[in-house]
Parts: sequence; C-alpha cells; structure tokens
Amino acid sequence: MRMPLWRFTVMCVLALAAGGAGYWLGTRDAAPEVAAPAAATPVPGSVRVIYSLDRKRNDREIIALIDAARSHIYFAMYEFTLRDVADALVAARRRGVEVRGLVDAGESAKPYAAPVIAELRDAGIPIETQRHADGNGIMHIKAIVTESAYALGSYNWTASATAENDELLEIGTDPALVNTYAALLLRLLAVYQGNTPAPSAAPATSATYDYTEASGHVGEYAAVRGTLVRAHVSGSGTVFLDFCSSYRSCPFAGVIFADDAAAFGDLSRYAGRSITLTGTISSYRGRAEIKLSDPAQISATVR
Repeated sequence: MRMPLWRFTVMCVLALAAGGAGYWLGTRDAAPEVAAPAAATPVPGSVRVIYSLDRKRNDREIIALIDAARSHIYFAMYEFTLRDVADALVAARRRGVEVRGLVDAGESAKPYAAPVIAELRDAGIPIETQRHADGNGIMHIKAIVTESAYALGSYNWTASATAENDELLEIGTDPALVNTYAALLLRLLAVYQGNTPAPSAAPATSATYDYTEASGHVGEYAAVRGTLVRAHVSGSGTVFLDFCSSYRSCPFAGVIFADDAAAFGDLSRYAGRSITLTGTISSYRGRAEIKLSDPAQISATVR
C-alpha cells in the first residue's frame, strides 16, 4: 500500500524540524553535528562542532564566548598570536570578569607571540608559563572555559589556524563538562603559578660543553659543541641533528620540530663541521637534547 504524498511530505518536515532542534537545543538523544554556524553566544544545552575552513571564523566563536562571560574565564593556549582575541580578554577583565591564562614556555617567547602575552599581562591578567622541571614537554592544550561554556579542540589562536589550517573546535555548555574543564585548568594554573619569565630576556649562557658531556647538565641553559654527522628529517618533518654515526647510542642530539624547520633552511650544509647549539638541555628517553626554534641557536666554526 502506497503512502499518500501529503503524509510523506508532513513526515519529512517533522524530521527536519526535529534535526534542527537536536542541533540547537542539544538534547541528550541528539548527537553533536559538524556544522559552521555564525559566531553566537553559546546556547544552554548545546554542543557545536565547527570545522575551521567552512567559514574561517573560529576566532569570532571564541570572542563570542569571551563576550558572554560574566564571572570568570580560564584558558590554556599553545600558540596565541590573535590580537582580536587578546583584546576581547582585556575587555572582559575591564568589566570585572576574572581572567587567567596558561601558555607554553617556548611558544609564548617567540617574537610573534610575546607582544600578545605582554598585552594581557599589562592589563593585569595573570598569565602563567608552563615549565617542567626536567626541561621536557610542552603545554599543548587549546581550551577556554567560562562559568557557562567551554571551547576546545585542535584550534590554536593564530591567523593560520583560523584561515588556512584544517582545525576542529567544539563549543559546549554541558554543566558537568564545564566544571571538569574548569577544575583541570585551575589545577594547571596552580601548578605553574609564578612561572612568568620575561619572554624577551634569554638566560645568559653559563658554560659550553662537548656533546658527550651534555647529559650531565640537564636543566642548564648552555652551549653544546660537536661535529655534525648529519641532519636527519623524520617522516613527521622533525629535524634531528646527529653528532654520532649511530643516533641510537649517541648521548646528545639537536631537535627542531616541523613547525620551525623551514626557518633553518637546509641544515645538511653543516655536515662535517663543528657547530654549537645553545639552549636549555633537556632529556628524552635517556638522551640529552636541545630543542631549537630560532636559527640564532646554531653557530658554526668558520672554515
């Protein structure tokens, strides 16, 4: 028996209406949908998942959340260079909202990030800096939470993440998740409280060590010297500066992460030459290393 056309039409309309309610109202039975709505104050009971390149407006989503805050804003951000987001945080602070943030020690010290962090601190916003005792690890969280909403995902607060990269941003208002993320951020803010080194002031180099001695000076800001055997690029784009023919048994290496590698050019030009790496000596899986993000951290003996 065929269904009458009018009944089929009514059913389609009702199904569409129910789908819309599930997205905007965030009912417990409705799964979050991938969407690209215009920036808006988070709706109570909602969850939105936004793909960056649909509208290239993830920064406006974050600002809408900040503008809606009335009590507090806690955030942790790996890369933070967007002035419009910083301005929104400063405006929130001026209207009496408690604003506190956590940033990565390495990223926040870079020339393109330091002025934004300085703007926040100058406005009286406490910004803590992640720094692990062993010199390892980064603060890779990208999250913000207010008294009523949260936003997190892969999205850094940068122009490239907003308009060029493939990023996901989840914005939700579930009270249990809001409280969970707030508790975690407060915990980290307490752990790293007081770690606010001046980004523009690099520590003075206290000593120069041969690469074979580096493992005995983990945690020091120093110079490490050796003859480069090769510059190896991994499948992920990370560059390893090897000072031994067998990297597995070598006591030291230089490391440049993929995001920074382009600034260094072709490092094979240093192969066979004595070079000096300057930075904080850290330890990874029992081997000493220096992470490099600025070409000025490498110097070579003039031939």
